[in-house]
Amino acid sequence: MSNDAHVLTYFNVPGRGESVRLMLTLGGSEFENNYIPLRIPLENPAGVNPAPFDDGSWGILKPNTPWGTLPTLTLPDGRTIGQQRSILRFLAKQTTYQGKSLYPTDPYSSAVVDGFMDMLEDIWPILLGDPTSIDKAPLYSTLMGLGVLYEFLEPRMEVGSGDLAMQFDFLEKAISDEGVFITGDDLSCADILLFAAIPWWGAGVFGSMEPMLRERPKIERVINAVAALEPVRTYYSTHKAARANLPKVGSTDYSDSVSYTHLRAHETSLHIVCRLLLEKK
Repeated sequence: MSNDAHVLTYFNVPGRGESVRLMLTLGGSEFENNYIPLRIPLENPAGVNPAPFDDGSWGILKPNTPWGTLPTLTLPDGRTIGQQRSILRFLAKQTTYQGKSLYPTDPYSSAVVDGFMDMLEDIWPILLGDPTSIDKAPLYSTLMGLGVLYEFLEPRMEVGSGDLAMQFDFLEKAISDEGVFITGDDLSCADILLFAAIPWWGAGVFGSMEPMLRERPKIERVINAVAALEPVRTYYSTHKAARANLPKVGSTDYSDSVSYTHLRAHETSLHIVCRLLLEKK
């Protein structure tokens, strides 16, 4: 890795780090993944290095991050910035697609992009849930190998009455009727964030993307459009090299567990974690 490379520090799953990886890829930036063991209270398998689950690394690192959160991005000059959406905007302002910046220069368009990303952020904590109350923590439930919390999710995704359904409906409504991306013909960092979030939530929370995409054709249109971008296709076709530092647990190689080549059928490292836990029960 050259001295001109960025360093992305995040947990060893796609999660919030995936949108940053994609943005760096679109910008043609060389980067290194600094994977932190997943912060869940599971016993690490003997002899596995690096450890897949919490080994105290995050507790040591946390006070030295800009905001006490991940992801962080260390720039080639040694400075570090934090907060997922801030990192995305920073990179988007330096990245172009078909001659246009991935962060709009027009104030109204930039407000649309920011508003869309902020709405996605409103959904994240609901799906993360409360780790102290596992029956109200969809992502933690799946991480712990306890399965999808259908009783929690289904009423909240009920069309016309569920609060989560309403938030996804607002996302659908905000997407332009023209073009293939959120604001129309121009790709933006909001498209990248949506593309990274929906498959991750599908794998890690809902069991598939279908509950989020049902009767929301514009969200699906954006995801398919981003998936068709040549840099994105190349990134995922060579994901094994990009994820070479993901850990092994028994015979399962996390570095070979992520593919978005077929969005409706992909697996993530999260799926592998859950399968291993269930097999051991």
